Amino acid sequence: MSYEKGSRMRFSVRVCTLVTAVAAGTMIAAPLAVPASAAAAAPSCATLATKTANGKITATVSNCTPAAVLGTGSGTFVAATGAKSGSFNITLTWAAKHGTTKGNVKFVTATGLGKCKGATSRLTITGAVTGGTGTAFKTVKTGQKITASVCVGKTSDTLEPGTTLKI
Repeated sequence: MSYEKGSRMRFSVRVCTLVTAVAAGTMIAAPLAVPASAAAAAPSCATLATKTANGKITATVSNCTPAAVLGTGSGTFVAATGAKSGSFNITLTWAAKHGTTKGNVKFVTATGLGKCKGATSRLTITGAVTGGTGTAFKTVKTGQKITASVCVGKTSDTLEPGTTLKI
């Protein structure tokens, strides 16, 4: 089939409608095809502060997302002061009666200080959520991984700048 300059190709109304419907359906279906795990970011906290008193460490996490469910939480645990590695269990109690998150946390001294200016050492934190209660437990579920990079200071510990505590 040959076409002369200036001639037009004719399409039936049905073909145009079909092409438009397929294109529209593809644009609608594409976002629906994203796995649920990719749709929602894992809960995380941007701030960590610790205080030590009577051999117990109280950790407070804040600027946590999703804020409506988590927000700020704190928990107390016992860990060997100055240990290069170890583990502990912690229960974070979330503000505004959002419930609790329980976790088993492991720590090991990281190589170098990274971005931890003025710190005595840096810890790599790993672990998993072991339980919880309330609305927080609907978001932070058993088995979810816990990860962080923590700057150990002389009097308090913080997250390594530019990192978050992922729950």
